[in-house]
Amino acid sequence: MSAFTRRPLAARGDAWAVATPHAAASDVAAEVLRGGGNAVDAALAAAAMLTVVYPNQCSVGGDLLALVGTRDGDVRFVNASGRSPRAVDVASLTSSYDLMPVLGALPVTVPGVVAGWGVLAETWGSRPLAAALAPAEAAAREGVPVAPGLAHDLARESGSLARDPGMRGVFFADGEVLAAGQTLRQPHLARSLARIGSEGPAAMYGGEVGASLVKLLAAGGSAMTEEDFATHTVELSPALAAEYDGVEYLSAGANSQGLYFLQGLKALDVVRTVRGPLDPLGRDAGLVASVLARTAGDRDRHCADPEWSSAPVDHLLSDAYARHIAEHALAGTAVDLLGRRKATGDTVAVVVADADGTWVSLIQSVFHGFGAALLDPATGIVLHNRGASFSLDPASPNALAGGKRPLHTLMPVLVREGGELVGAHGAMGGRAQPQVHTHMALHLAAGSAPEHAVSVPRWVLGAMEAGVTTGAGVVSTERDVPAAGVHAIERAGFTVRSLDAHDDGVGHGQLVRRVRRVAGDGRPHLAAAADPRADGSALAG
Repeated sequence: MSAFTRRPLAARGDAWAVATPHAAASDVAAEVLRGGGNAVDAALAAAAMLTVVYPNQCSVGGDLLALVGTRDGDVRFVNASGRSPRAVDVASLTSSYDLMPVLGALPVTVPGVVAGWGVLAETWGSRPLAAALAPAEAAAREGVPVAPGLAHDLARESGSLARDPGMRGVFFADGEVLAAGQTLRQPHLARSLARIGSEGPAAMYGGEVGASLVKLLAAGGSAMTEEDFATHTVELSPALAAEYDGVEYLSAGANSQGLYFLQGLKALDVVRTVRGPLDPLGRDAGLVASVLARTAGDRDRHCADPEWSSAPVDHLLSDAYARHIAEHALAGTAVDLLGRRKATGDTVAVVVADADGTWVSLIQSVFHGFGAALLDPATGIVLHNRGASFSLDPASPNALAGGKRPLHTLMPVLVREGGELVGAHGAMGGRAQPQVHTHMALHLAAGSAPEHAVSVPRWVLGAMEAGVTTGAGVVSTERDVPAAGVHAIERAGFTVRSLDAHDDGVGHGQLVRRVRRVAGDGRPHLAAAADPRADGSALAG
């Protein structure tokens, strides 16, 4: 594979469109669509490629959530998130730690990516899973150039990566982490992808690939067993929905924070009826931040595995509660900002639409940068640390327990108008993903083109993920956020911290929307956009 080069960040087409955070993933998805595959086939090919070219952000050893919508407007939520070991010793962890560990074997839950791939291929795909994995397998075997985003994370996380023999064997050369443009070869990962292609998800859940991962985890003190892997299941359920300015947004419920994005949008729609179109970079920035802070608080109070503690969904999405949040924001009532934990957060979003009317928003992740900082030398697989989001407070609905799914930051989004699907949105940003989605939705509602909605300056409230305790109420703003927006945020009672322009500390988004042509016959077409904060591209045909 040739040296990494930038690709177009915006594209228009009549039949299909795709956007991902890495150009190689967009390329393989486009090849699938040009060859007659559908949106799910293309999303799977891109998702698999991303595990090879962006191992800092996603992995075969990570989790996956997705929304799939069909021509009839039906939307299904695919929840492949994994559970904690059934035999986890909660008392021992609680006595040894104040917060869940972030690195090592203890925060690793059952990886759900491969199971999610299998369900997507079987339920909606037109090609076997092996076909989707083949380009990724070849890329892992032959080598890929290290993209700038990967190089940045390798340098930043080099200390923790150097402590793991598996990581050193893959991402280091002559004692130093690989730099941008150098070749990353992953022959053991290639063999794992080939095995998964030939054996299906059984290779992970009851087969040799999963058994190797369990062996590594056991050596690190985890209670994970092969049975935990073998009994992993994927849930299919309806999506949740809320409207903003007459447009219906759909996202995930269960242990996903998608519900709280929808809750915020609904409250902001009430604010919109009072203020008119909202400007999150100008006079309305403080109002938007106040609403997002309140919904983040609800997430932290309620979001958990619904088998253990059900969130009051009907109440949180009710008209009355939306008005309550909006009225408090408009009145300038102080928000109870909870202290949060901070580290890096890494996720990839793949958004695709095809000529048959199928729409996909697929999100997969290792949680923190390079997950648990564990790479199994035998399989080449990086393990995520999704369990780091569990609470060790027994009173929390998200308290650690055996066989439980943790609060999940992943949240795919689709969009409907008049019962017809018109959009697929995805974002990286950890705990800030609802905020990134809110920014994009507000800009689109104000008439922005998709490429403007993903690239315009952005701010986010609070930390992305779990880790080191930090102050509450801090809004990170890119330096090109207008002064009016910064002042509005400060007047709302938040502390502002400045970031560089196009800093991935404010997350990055991908969009595909059906839009009307500015000129010509006025027929709708597909517009795709990739965020310049990543290494991605948007393609359409």
